[in-house]
Amino acid sequence: MSAIGKLGTSYVQNMKTLDEYYSALDDRRLPVMRGITLDADDVTRRDVIQRLMCEFSLDYGSVEHKHGLRFVEYFAQELAALQPLAADGLVALSPSGLAVTSRGRLLVRIVAMVFDRHLREARMSAGYSRVI
Repeated sequence: MSAIGKLGTSYVQNMKTLDEYYSALDDRRLPVMRGITLDADDVTRRDVIQRLMCEFSLDYGSVEHKHGLRFVEYFAQELAALQPLAADGLVALSPSGLAVTSRGRLLVRIVAMVFDRHLREARMSAGYSRVI
């Protein structure tokens, strides 16, 4: 229950309670409580975040080729936000990409969060964010 699934450019979340879940199945409905369709920006950011979380590195050229953009221009705000993380030794930045350092691997979520536009917008309206 409450599992999140990825279907192409969409995400769905199952119902949260056992009663709702089984009721939907009994009614021959998928036990989905909500879904979201990603736009092109979301898909690009998902790719960047996935690469960081799984590979701990990012080659700008491969992102540019796959998504048809100029990485340094498209993600200028994010690259600026990575500067303090680089100063702390969590990431290594180069003109062609970035790598999460061994020191930063346990905190890779913080690095990836820099690229999450929705999180940034929520932070701006809430005024704070929690990592843990």
